[in-house]
Amino acid sequence: MGRWTLDGVGKLSQTALGRVFTAHERPFEQIDFAALAITQLGADTEQRHIGILYKGESDGGVLMLHLAWHYKLKSEPPESTYAWIRPPIPRPRSRQVAAFCRMILKENPNGIPYAFSPASDSLDKQSGKFSNGSGGYGLTCTTFVLAVFDATGLPLAQYNTWPSNRQEDERWREHIIGLLERSGAEPEHIQKVRAERDAIRYRPEEVAGAAACTMIPAHFNDAYELAGQIVAKLQNTGCVTW
Repeated sequence: MGRWTLDGVGKLSQTALGRVFTAHERPFEQIDFAALAITQLGADTEQRHIGILYKGESDGGVLMLHLAWHYKLKSEPPESTYAWIRPPIPRPRSRQVAAFCRMILKENPNGIPYAFSPASDSLDKQSGKFSNGSGGYGLTCTTFVLAVFDATGLPLAQYNTWPSNRQEDERWREHIIGLLERSGAEPEHIQKVRAERDAIRYRPEEVAGAAACTMIPAHFNDAYELAGQIVAKLQNTGCVTW
């Protein structure tokens, strides 16, 4: 698998956040055909949410495709509280990602389950249908984004460089399992999710950081460095969704 770059170098851009914009800095309509979108969830939390901006086939309007929760795959106009990231991919490949987003929405009318499974091979590369090809049981908002780019041959992350067993990630997984239980998710599904408690967590800001790098798939260290700057930008510019 080759690596994609716009700047021709495999290192962080000197401007660091040169491809990260708020809706006030650059309207969503200025995306090529697809981009990432991220917001802070509440002012006093450590939670972020991420999705994919894409242009419609007919009118060129911008929509956001995201996995909002268990079986809640949504496509809707993005709120101005989201910042967006232009990934380092050529314009024709951006068009391909947008077309794939439309396919995913069509082929998964009942949504996609929420779980901690790996992103690779979770979406059929031809149809966009969630397939559990990786042997997993569902995706998070972040691994859904990774899965879309992975399936279109544009992986954002070097998966083998991401750390495992981070203490704060374990607390997050327990929190998610509790939410699934309280929201009435199927007991069989919750049991499967519990079996994935050791799965690597890809945080929204880290994947946004990967997309902001000059070359993908990005190493964790590069993505992590930019993740902190992206979170600071969200907080400092009011990109907070309640």
